[in-house]
Amino acid sequence: MIRRIVVVGAAGSGKTTLGRALGTALQTPVTDLDQLFWGPAWSRVDLNVFRERTQKVLAAERWVIAGSYFGQVADLVWAQADTVVWLDLPRRVSFSRVLRRTVRQFVRREDVFPGCRQSLWAAWRDRLFHSAWREPEKYRSVIPALLDQPEYGHVHLVRLQSRRAVAAWSRCYVDLGESKREESDGNS
Repeated sequence: MIRRIVVVGAAGSGKTTLGRALGTALQTPVTDLDQLFWGPAWSRVDLNVFRERTQKVLAAERWVIAGSYFGQVADLVWAQADTVVWLDLPRRVSFSRVLRRTVRQFVRREDVFPGCRQSLWAAWRDRLFHSAWREPEKYRSVIPALLDQPEYGHVHLVRLQSRRAVAAWSRCYVDLGESKREESDGNS
């Protein structure tokens, strides 16, 4: 039984969206690592604070975590995860999503996180577009290297390389979650 899932991938790959769908289907708490990392006005929290916040999430029996943060907290998260879902989508998909999302958030003056309104300056300063372009290729060496480490030998990898594959795989869990809810509703 899958109890601890981490969803990783490039900016714009759909980590948060898939994480929320899995959390709902499996009736499991969902945490977006971006929420733990960013402070007000796009300030970055201290690394020790970020790791402490992450440890609190990991203390739960079941969780879904969306986010990569390989250099900061992957050692903590992957050590306790039973499943890593890697959204390895083509660069054009993730980059176009980031571009559309950023422009939409800017035009609508949306807060991405509490106290963090989207601005084109913040996106540029934090190299959001650069990351969306470079990360898919970078992760094709980073993730296999992590999985080769003995401390992550227990982790089951699900690598999804297209939007269609993501939809098909997540549908299995959405259907599973719905059948579990129906069973529990029928027994009450």
